This record gives sequence, C-alpha cells and structure tokens, in this order.
Amino acid sequence: MKQRVTREEVTERLVTDAYFQKGRSVLKTRQTILTILAWLMVLVPFVWLAIPLTLPNLADRIAFRTYLEEAVTFEFLALFLGISFLVLVLTFTLLTLRNNRRFKRLLQKQSMHDEAALEKRKELLEAFYEERFGTKEERHGAKYYAVAPEQNIGEREIQELFRRNGVG
Repeated sequence: MKQRVTREEVTERLVTDAYFQKGRSVLKTRQTILTILAWLMVLVPFVWLAIPLTLPNLADRIAFRTYLEEAVTFEFLALFLGISFLVLVLTFTLLTLRNNRRFKRLLQKQSMHDEAALEKRKELLEAFYEERFGTKEERHGAKYYAVAPEQNIGEREIQELFRRNGVG
C-alpha cells in the first residue's frame, strides 16, 4: 500500500522557486524579460544567416549580401546543432529510462538505511531528550518551555552520542 503524503510534507521535501509564488510580479517580470532576451541572443544569429538563404527576395530588397562563407557556416551550424540536439535527446531519454528502471527494481524494494541502527538511534535520542528536557509527555504537553543555557545541544553532541553507542 502506498503511503499518503500531506501537502506540508511535500513542501518540506521539495525545493520551491520564488518565481511561482504569489506576489512576486517584479521577479517574474525581470526573469521573463531576461529569458526572452537570452533566447533572442541565441536565435538572432541563425535568423541572420537564414534570411539570405531562405528568403532571397527579401535579402535583395534590403540589400543584404550573401557570401559563400555564410552559407557554409549556416549549413555547418545547422548540421552540428541538429546532431547535438538528437544526441542530447537520446542521451536524456536513455538516462531517464535507466533511472526509472533502477528506481522500480532496486531503490523501491531495497531499504536505503539500516533499520536496526535507525531504531537504536531513535531510542538513544529519546533517552537523551528525556534526560535533558523531561519525559515525552511533559515535552509535548508544555505550551511554553525556556531552554536553560546548559541544556543547549552542542554542535557535535548528537554525533558523539551515536558514535559512543556504535550507531554513528
């Protein structure tokens, strides 16, 4: 049976992007304009090279001269980028299929952590919290709790606790 995930859990697990949040119109406008400009910078050279080759009448009307080097360059770029695009599409498709297959066969069926060590860690943490902050019922029942300076947990204290008990 699949585990149900709440919306809050999803937002904790996933990376969010400010672009898609409400009330970010300045950010959306700026990023959209920059994206359009970037794509124009990519496409304009191809259009520039393609005008005399694909629309010779227009090129004659605007006195746009065509040189052999431009035609050769355009053909080379079209061939190179076409092949590159096909290679990238094929590579990404194969990698996606491989990753999906690996996920279904291996990662979904295999536990990625040691269950016994995880349970031992949970027990150690619960004992540690109980010793330092009181029982679980007291901790969860308190509406307000001020932590004394000596109760603060050090940066490496939990890791040391796990290491001392052989689950680190």
